[in-house]
Amino acid sequence: MSRSPLTTLAALLAIALPASAQRELTDLPDPDPEAERQSFEVLDGFEASLWAAEPLVYKPIQMNWDEHGRLWVACSSTYPQLQPGQEANDRILVLEDADGDGTADTSTVFAEGLLIPTGILPGDGGCYVANSTEILHLADLDGDGKADTRRVVLSGFGTEDTHHIIHTFRWGYDGLFYFNQSVYIHSHVETPFGPRRLGGGGIWQYRPETGRLEVFARGFVNPWGHHYDRVGQHFATDGAGFEGVAHVVPGASYTAISNPERFLHGLNPGSPKYCGAAIASGRHLPDDLQGDLITNDFRANRVVRFALEDDGSGFVSREQEPLIRSSHVGFRPIDVLNGPDGAIYVADWYNPIIQHGEVDFRDDRRDHERGRIWRITAKDRPLIDRPELADAPTPELLDHLTAPEGWTREQARRLLKDRDPGEVLAALDAWTDAVDPANPGADFARLEALWLHQAIDHTEPSLLGSLLQSADPDIRAAAARVAGAWHDRLSDPLETLAPLVVDEHPRVRLEAIRAVSLVPDPRAAEVALRALSKPIDTELDYALYLTARETAPLWMPPVLARQSDLGGLEPLAFALLSVGSPEVIRPLMILLGTEELPDSYEPEALALIGRLGEPDDLRRVFDAALDPSRPDERRARLLDALASASRDRRVRPPGDLPEVAALISTPDTPPVVRAAAARAAGAWGLDPRRSGLAVLASDDEAPALARRAALAALAEVGGDEARGVVAALARSAAPPAVRAGAIEALASFDLDAAASEGVAALAGSGADPLAVVAALAGRKGGPEALAAALDGVDLPPDAAKLAARAARAAAGDTSTLIDALNRAGGLGGGPTMATPEQVQALVADFRSQGDPARGERIFRRDELQCIECHAIAGAGGEVGPGLESIGASAPDDYLVESLLIPDKAIKEGYHSLLVATDDGRLLTGIPIREADGTLVLRDAEGAEVALSTDSIEERAPGNSLMPAGLLDPITRSELLDLLAFLSALGEPGPYAVGTEVVARSWEVVVDDGPAGDAIRRIGVEGAISGDDPGLSWQPVTSLVSGTLPIGDLPALTSYNNAIPLALARTRFETTSAGPVRLRFSDTEGLSAWLDGSPITPAWTIDLDVGPGPHTLTVAVDRHRGPDALRVTFEDVPGSPARPRPAVGG
Repeated sequence: MSRSPLTTLAALLAIALPASAQRELTDLPDPDPEAERQSFEVLDGFEASLWAAEPLVYKPIQMNWDEHGRLWVACSSTYPQLQPGQEANDRILVLEDADGDGTADTSTVFAEGLLIPTGILPGDGGCYVANSTEILHLADLDGDGKADTRRVVLSGFGTEDTHHIIHTFRWGYDGLFYFNQSVYIHSHVETPFGPRRLGGGGIWQYRPETGRLEVFARGFVNPWGHHYDRVGQHFATDGAGFEGVAHVVPGASYTAISNPERFLHGLNPGSPKYCGAAIASGRHLPDDLQGDLITNDFRANRVVRFALEDDGSGFVSREQEPLIRSSHVGFRPIDVLNGPDGAIYVADWYNPIIQHGEVDFRDDRRDHERGRIWRITAKDRPLIDRPELADAPTPELLDHLTAPEGWTREQARRLLKDRDPGEVLAALDAWTDAVDPANPGADFARLEALWLHQAIDHTEPSLLGSLLQSADPDIRAAAARVAGAWHDRLSDPLETLAPLVVDEHPRVRLEAIRAVSLVPDPRAAEVALRALSKPIDTELDYALYLTARETAPLWMPPVLARQSDLGGLEPLAFALLSVGSPEVIRPLMILLGTEELPDSYEPEALALIGRLGEPDDLRRVFDAALDPSRPDERRARLLDALASASRDRRVRPPGDLPEVAALISTPDTPPVVRAAAARAAGAWGLDPRRSGLAVLASDDEAPALARRAALAALAEVGGDEARGVVAALARSAAPPAVRAGAIEALASFDLDAAASEGVAALAGSGADPLAVVAALAGRKGGPEALAAALDGVDLPPDAAKLAARAARAAAGDTSTLIDALNRAGGLGGGPTMATPEQVQALVADFRSQGDPARGERIFRRDELQCIECHAIAGAGGEVGPGLESIGASAPDDYLVESLLIPDKAIKEGYHSLLVATDDGRLLTGIPIREADGTLVLRDAEGAEVALSTDSIEERAPGNSLMPAGLLDPITRSELLDLLAFLSALGEPGPYAVGTEVVARSWEVVVDDGPAGDAIRRIGVEGAISGDDPGLSWQPVTSLVSGTLPIGDLPALTSYNNAIPLALARTRFETTSAGPVRLRFSDTEGLSAWLDGSPITPAWTIDLDVGPGPHTLTVAVDRHRGPDALRVTFEDVPGSPARPRPAVGG
């Protein structure tokens, strides 16, 4: 029997030096700013210098400039929380480089006595400050540089988590004040326009002059970066969302814990956490940096940048070489700005400890004193002479609106907004009239004029109209957004926006669609849906969906009264399916009855009807499920929708439904359809014999998938006959999966009997201990019943070990069962709490003895399930947080504890929920969303489980989905290697994720019999081109380097039984059609297909693709082919297609 790492460690404590733990706690990097600077690896052509450090500044959270070139910084030594008896005394500091030598000279305390100020924004005669639950405005009335007045502007913001409270203050080009909040915050804010609420993450939008507060976008996990480009497109970065940069569409929702049915993704799936955002601009910076989004990978000690390029209505974001890469673990860049001199300024939180809840709030290594501001400049390029803006005449300020530097334009806009509107408007009209139309920047100047009208709340329809007809689509798109904001001031906003909905450029269409959604007119949806006549990409499809839902109260009544069809069958179908409520079922049934519903909408319509329709409606869905010409998976989904309708709403198709018995009883019925038919029969309570359920459950020739579904259905139907079939199979020599299913079904009839059969299965041979325990531990009373049945029983040690692993992963308290399994298997006490001394001994040993290359192999072992739960650069599971930068951000002792004591610290966004249902089940998972009476959990297998909220009896916080003891099977030396690998992730070197677009998520064919038969029958190409159902695909991931080890893949034999093959596929997507470039690391012995059609592999190959998802499949001859394969996707110069890995694969 193998020993656990902690058992082995306990035996070695005698040789572990007692001082090691203390030494690790105090082994901190040299805090000297020069030592930190020396660690910087700066992008070629740039240099970094210290602009400010303690005592001038400390613990900077956010910074913003004023018009004098002074840097206002929100600082907090209190973070992450007040200590007992401590008084809040955080500060707002104003830093200034008075002599222009490139370093700050003075630091003035503008305000103190604050509690963790997470936002700072100069303006309106003072500054706005985020102070926990409120936004304050502080003003200096006597000119001494210190705030004299304190006014509460807004209050009622949530404060559940101190690094999620409101933050990221930013003035918009439209004169509005933008700020963010994060996922654990629930805000309820009273305003003159009524209460405004935001539960979770999002971006707020506020107009100080009127007090109007609105939500600009919802979602994200911890969005600590937000900025906009030269033409007003917004972008955000997320400090916990792992999707990199996001293009922010007004009103949209983005990934988060609680989210609606649909949301938009970020542009860089699999990215590490980012903080801060700035758009590079100005004459000091070289051309290849212009327009890049700069942000901070604070966990990996990097200042990074992304090139943003058009991609249909949205953007593609490509990571470039970082501006700064550092080996100094105290370097924690968290905010970034363009400076008045054209340089880039970075706020350095400076802390060896960056985590919030994962590391003890009182950890001695938390730094509460230091902080730096770094200045990044381009070598051999002149800096900008900061213009004197504060007292500049209004015409001169207007001229500054066309400056190349974003800092200058932003300050000029704000100053003009603060001046007398009459004076500004008069000067603005003259300035706009003087713009030379022949100047290449004319429309940009006129756009700035339009934004200034918007900022001072003045409407200028003629200027708007001219920009809506600009030759530049970016200008038209920006003007469309203004038209939406002015919809209540334009004579006919729909007439104004209608041509833009069908504009030739997709981003103009996107902005017009969202602008139309603001118009309170029943015709608005019909106008927006005209965009369906043009190509639709992901963001356009989402914008139409969102607009249809938001405007439904206006267009739904005339549609239901048959007074409107929204312009045709396709727009009507799109709108009805977007709403997805019971009211749309009747018009959808009418559309189906006319047989004129576009084919592409029928599957979704049938599924929705199955979920929400009445009995006669459900018959139509049932008939569709019986049609063998439909794809198997689609038929199964329809049957499952019907089963859900029966369970949740007690409705089913009328009649005896003999056809379902035919599906269940016919061996030729596809397995997925047969299983779904069994589930439907169970939901409908059909007779076990007449429905074929009893026969299917007992049929040794039937697939296990279908037999388990039949067993679950028999448990749902109930009765003596069903119980007899289930009990017989529970004690039979059925295949392990079937027997476990029978034991689970028997638990519905007799929990103690099921526990006895479960123990008998564990004590015998051929059972699957994981499945047996999972069958019982997930029921109320199940763990206790199984523990009682184990009394006096001896189990094989391996079976007990696997069963204990399943028990630890189960919902609820399973400690009694775990103890019983350990006794029955003679395993001892199982995992124990690691002591600080043990943790530090492991830290010292993995640093000196661990091998990250071996550790990566251990990480990939199937039995550890690391990849099934955790992704690296987007490849892997979603149950736990991504790990691509964990080594660069997490202290070594935290890594050890997270493996050995998973419940000690759970990452934000990954707290589980324990749910008890009215049918006796216990489930645990991460809550994904809750809406319309349905709670969706992501369980420990990564599957999404939907539960009717009416069926939930109790909810409680759960434990980590990573069970304790998961690493028991590995040796201590293997644990050291695994820790060495994790600690290297994100650090400079071979375990840092690069900037290339690499195929990381793959699927491989498993030779489980049918796969080999299919290939022998029709050959490799035939199987691939037809996506043969005999091929069983399972997910695999590449190494961190992006290389796929061919030797680790299952071997197949082709139809001539001569060539061992490895068969794999990966997916990528493009928004627009055009050529894309693929690069293969090797082509010897390689065959390839794109979307089922053969291609000739080459080191570099350009291929024409259409918009949407694409599948690249490769077959590697294991005799002649490479040991490993790496595939990258690249842009082709001049092509609108921008390849990127498909989301979710």
